[in-house]
This record gives sequence, structure tokens and C-alpha cells, in this order.
Amino acid sequence: MKISNSIIEYLTIQDLKLIPIKKKSLDTDEIIIYTIYLPDFIDLKSDLSQFLTSKELKKAQRFFKELDRNRFIIYRSILKFILAAHTKLNVKNIYLDYHFNKKPYLASHPWLYFNVSHSEDYAAIAVSRKNVGLDIEYMSRDFNFTSLLPDVFDDNQVLEIQNAVDKKHAFYTSWTRKEAFVKALGKGIDEDFKYIPSLDGQHSIDFHLTKNSKNWQVYSFNLTDHYLGAVAAEALSTIPRKILLYTVPNNMENLLDMIKVKK
Repeated sequence: MKISNSIIEYLTIQDLKLIPIKKKSLDTDEIIIYTIYLPDFIDLKSDLSQFLTSKELKKAQRFFKELDRNRFIIYRSILKFILAAHTKLNVKNIYLDYHFNKKPYLASHPWLYFNVSHSEDYAAIAVSRKNVGLDIEYMSRDFNFTSLLPDVFDDNQVLEIQNAVDKKHAFYTSWTRKEAFVKALGKGIDEDFKYIPSLDGQHSIDFHLTKNSKNWQVYSFNLTDHYLGAVAAEALSTIPRKILLYTVPNNMENLLDMIKVKK
């Protein structure tokens, strides 16, 4: 069996704090995670929709629930604001292309990697100069995850969750780590998902699981109360990457200022 030299290192960030967004360049060793509390942007929906293409607006209309349509408009338009801020393009000139695995990318700036995740009232967008995947999850009180364990986790992962003091937190920690990693790979959830490592420490991975020979770091973090996240990125070295957690401003004046667009 072919074995890749890929190693995943899992790290938990204890002191990641939300800070106001600021203008800055994206350093090689940084991952920036932009957080969006979606209810705060509902009143901006009409303004934000002006920055979407007709194709994106049609995609929004395909959502059955109005709440889901609104959420898509908000996080897709803000993604374009963030990409414009990092590329200095006009936000209306941000057009997403898609790899064969449907993972979006910016053809005009292939050095800028990004990934989006949303769950209930929050969305988050990660950007990096290396391939990146992000997952956030609302830790629902009512979700009975026990029956899922044998299908999505291997024996060691199941045992870790069952022996945890906070089983729900342990479940979501492993889930978000796996999800962030497969999103970084552009792989998605498939029959191999169960065998993706998710426990603390370093793990070597069989090549057939990832079709990838790079090394990776995966970071768990608390987004806010009842929300847990993980971000995966190609590792530059054994030194942990610098993770910054920014809040996106919820008014058009500051959003436009972020991209230097005048009304």
C-alpha cells in the first residue's frame, strides 16, 4: 500500500479572541477567520445583494426557506468583500471559479485560498496563502449523535468520545476537525471520512485516503458560546500557524471602507 508522507498535527487553541477587523496584508504564516453573526446583517440584505451576480441571486432563490436565502446572500456577498479587501479588486469584479470537485477559487489571484462554513446563526470565512478548510458547528443540545458514531468515526475516535467528560464537545471536536480537513482537500464527506484522523497529536495518513502528499495542521477553536470550529491548512513547518479571528462590521459604511469603495 502506498503511504504518503502526509502528517496531520491536531492542535487546540485555548485563547483565540474575537477582535475588530482591520486593514492588513495576509502574511505567509497567517490564517484569518472572519466571523459573521448573520442576524445582525438581515437589514443589509438588499444592499448586499447588489454585489452579487445574477447567477448568485438565482442560486439564492433556489433555497426553499427565506431564512436560508437571506443567509446565503449575506455570507456570499461578505466573502466577496473579504476577497476584494485582500486582492484590492473592486468587489463587483470578484468572480468565483470552481475546481472539478466544486471547491471555489479566485482564478485572478490563485495565491489566495479561502473557505466558507455556516451553522445556524453564524458564518465564518477563512483566508490563507496556503490551502485551507474551515468548519463551524452549533453544538445542539437536542442532537443525538450516539447513533452516528460507528459510521463516521473509527474505533479509537469512538472510544475517545465515549470516555470524554463532555461527550458532546468531544463529538463536535472530532467532527469539525475531519470536516475542515476534507474541505481543505476538496474531498467532501465520503466512505473514507470515517478513517480520517481527528485526535490530538500527529498522524500519518495512507495515500489512498487523501491523494495528497502535503503536511497539514488542524486547529480547533471555540467560536462563541455553543459554537465550535476547526480550520485546516497546509503546514509550513512544525511551528503552529498564526490564527486571527476577526469580526465583520455589520454596517455598510464600514464594509465599504474595508474595500475602499465609495458610495
